[in-house]
Amino acid sequence: MKTFDIRPAPKPFIDRAKFPYGFKKSGDFSISEADLLSRHGKILSELETGSLQAETEDEKHFVAFVSGSVPAENALEKAWQKYVHLARGKKHFYTLHSSASNASEFDDDYSDEEFDVA
Repeated sequence: MKTFDIRPAPKPFIDRAKFPYGFKKSGDFSISEADLLSRHGKILSELETGSLQAETEDEKHFVAFVSGSVPAENALEKAWQKYVHLARGKKHFYTLHSSASNASEFDDDYSDEEFDVA
């Protein structure tokens, strides 16, 4: 695995709101992606918000990537892109049956009185 010239974070990055059991157990990230996010996520988050200034070339490239100037080029940027998409993107829910879509299939003259349930 390539090492990145990004400052080490004092604590591991954890997003309990979106990934309550951690990145590794979420099923959304590979083991290497989860390790990268845990190790560098706090610094990447601060670089993204601007609360931390980029010092190294890798950090400057990450800031350019986050601003949309350049595409994701390394595994760290691709893992961050995936994290942002999953954590901040819109969740899609699919149902097998929707009463709203099938409301026209029911007869208006149907009643439960026709059946003896006792």
